[in-house]
Amino acid sequence: MKKFVSVITAAAAMTALSVSASAYTLDTDLGFGWSANKTIPAEEFENVTTDSTVTITYETNAALAAMPNQDYWCIKTMINDEGWPFIDDLIGPELSESKDSYSLDVESSSISFKIPAEALEHLQIAGMAIMGHGIKLLEMTVSNDAPATPAADTTTDKIPSAANPDSGVESVAVVAGAAALALGAMIVTKKRK
Repeated sequence: MKKFVSVITAAAAMTALSVSASAYTLDTDLGFGWSANKTIPAEEFENVTTDSTVTITYETNAALAAMPNQDYWCIKTMINDEGWPFIDDLIGPELSESKDSYSLDVESSSISFKIPAEALEHLQIAGMAIMGHGIKLLEMTVSNDAPATPAADTTTDKIPSAANPDSGVESVAVVAGAAALALGAMIVTKKRK
């Protein structure tokens, strides 16, 4: 019975790890005149580490494609402090041609990045300010999940369809379950020795 409890405890711990994400609602249309912004308070970065993945979801204004000199989409992340210093060294996204923001594809709906230590220290004190062009900010999600261990892929149909509505959630659950069972097996093996 103790072995069974150990396996269940390990599985519960792995499940808790796989859901360690937090979200902050942004709900701000930044328009296209660089006149709007959104601030995110410092406490939202309290549990963020340099290993955390920050994802900002947004909607793009496709109508800008037909407007001369307005047919671009970008986001500018800044420290919410005097002068709003631009965070130009986020890990993941590409800087725009002018190096003063991060370029976005009109077909995209999110940008993910990691925050370098020095910038993160400032954000944990002052928070973040965001400006942009041609986007409506929806939500910021922070995930502190450890990277999943690779698992053998046995699926044959990679394209979601009515017959295979794979949202990706099931795959994460399978990997977390497999990791939990492996951890449980290790605990049982160690107790036998």
